[in-house]
Amino acid sequence: MSKIRILSEQLTNKIAAGEVVQRPASLVKELVENSLDAGATAITINIRNGGKTLCEVSDNGEGMSRDDLLLAFERYATSKISTVEDLLNIRTLGFRGEALASIAAVAVVEATSTLPGADSGHTLRIEGGSFRYIQPAAPQPGTTISARNLFYNIPARRKFLKSAEVEYRHVFEVVQKFALSRPLVQFQLIHNEQEVMRLEPQPLPERIAELFSSEYATNLLAVTHGSADLQIRGYIGNLNLVRARRGEQFLFVNQRFVTDRLLNHAIVSAYGSLLSRNEYPFYCLELELDPLAVDVNVHPTKMEVKFREQEQIYQFCQEAVKNSLQGILAVIPDLGIFRPEYYYTPPPPPASGVPVEQLTLTPPAAIITPEKRIRRIASPQKTDDVAPSESTESTSKWQERARRFSGQNLPADSIERHPGAQVFQLHNKYILSQIKSGLVVIDQHVAHERILYEEALESLQHTSWRAQQLLFPVILELTPTDFSVLLEILPFLEKLGFRMKEFGKQTVAIEAVPAGMRWGNEKTIIKEILDYYQEYGTKDTSRQEKVAAAYACKAAIKSGDSLTTEEMQTLVDHLFATQNPYHCPHGRPIIVNLSLKELDKRFERI
Repeated sequence: MSKIRILSEQLTNKIAAGEVVQRPASLVKELVENSLDAGATAITINIRNGGKTLCEVSDNGEGMSRDDLLLAFERYATSKISTVEDLLNIRTLGFRGEALASIAAVAVVEATSTLPGADSGHTLRIEGGSFRYIQPAAPQPGTTISARNLFYNIPARRKFLKSAEVEYRHVFEVVQKFALSRPLVQFQLIHNEQEVMRLEPQPLPERIAELFSSEYATNLLAVTHGSADLQIRGYIGNLNLVRARRGEQFLFVNQRFVTDRLLNHAIVSAYGSLLSRNEYPFYCLELELDPLAVDVNVHPTKMEVKFREQEQIYQFCQEAVKNSLQGILAVIPDLGIFRPEYYYTPPPPPASGVPVEQLTLTPPAAIITPEKRIRRIASPQKTDDVAPSESTESTSKWQERARRFSGQNLPADSIERHPGAQVFQLHNKYILSQIKSGLVVIDQHVAHERILYEEALESLQHTSWRAQQLLFPVILELTPTDFSVLLEILPFLEKLGFRMKEFGKQTVAIEAVPAGMRWGNEKTIIKEILDYYQEYGTKDTSRQEKVAAAYACKAAIKSGDSLTTEEMQTLVDHLFATQNPYHCPHGRPIIVNLSLKELDKRFERI
């Protein structure tokens, strides 16, 4: 008996579904692509439970007849190609004819479609790849396809789906990409019976502002470059739109969203020294070229493409972005506390009922007394107890921590403080202090980060920090994704001392911040916490640790901040009162030890 056998069609469809349908977002992607290929100018996406219970896409496209509706769910059935030449000249989003068959194999699918001008439409139902019926239906423009209970017949696959909120964010990001690539198409997104997006046909800059926030509209630089055969157009962000995480980089090739590391590098590298490490600019760019010059059939989900002239495309994109950045010096944001947005908040929506005069000004961060500067170095939970007199008591903790961490390549007695040792700041970045065995160099940012991290973790697990009320609420407008993440971690932020209230669509009013935190940069810190949480959150073991690490990283003093002697002394003392004064929450070293023996060797004394 032969060991090799032909797999059943039902099994091959389920295998194909593993490549095409990985989660509700990928299902929505395939259905919206079909709607756009059908010429739809209005598309509604309706999901429940993050798409796990229902994913439904309705459009006003050209529709299908009864026979075409039946054929559409056969594997490798498509209206988009018929010859090998067609495969090399793809001008549609879909073309392989796998999506609908794959979706029908792992969900309960119902499809209703009507041809233009027809007296009636037809409804087809397939459950787990098994045909149930097709019957007449009331005529309605275009096509509606719903997929219920994704992976209901493959429980092992269903267990790998994330929470409804996480799956919803993935769906939103997919719809967002389509909305950016087709600004003249109307999009509506409904989640759990609530409308979360309604976009009317509009110019691309207006759509960008609608999808993200109003500040994007005034911080975009137009990109237009090329000829009839090869051109790139769209918008890039100035330095006000630089984020600390990836996710706001959108590249379309012939209206298809793609992820291409080489072209992403070309675009980002065009910013040159304007960007620091781990900073990512906003861009929404479309590259148009001859379909014969690009292969879109190199990835099952069609997210990657291959260019015939890769180096030429790289240089072309880089040059286009560089040209648009020529005038960016005129829009570089002011430094630190003098940025205008720290002083002025746009008027609230008319429906809010809050007087405008109560929401316009926030306390300038420049008004910081010496006493407050010392307090912001110390633990926010103990802001009223911090004083220079603590230094003597805290010094004894150096030896205690040294004994505990004698395995950190530092002898237990080596970091004993030298009596009357002074501290010095080097380039507003490092703190130098004499110890018994030589000299230690401390990175002030990661030192403060370690202090805040342990205090934040303590407050999240036990006693909450005190909050300090702002004189006036600070209004913060967020993107839908950021707003969703904020709701997810809001209970933890409240334990840290933040107090926020919803203030319109995707907007919050910050009413209080952790005691001891500087006033004036509340919006920036919240945004950076959200960036950090989304970019690095999966590397931590718990949600509490993610939030604590995000807060500590973004609220800590920065490299470049000038500190007084008292502030440096307080920082050092609090550092050596932590559980691990040698490494920041990400594993970076905080202290470098330079022994007398090493110095003697350098000066050839021994």
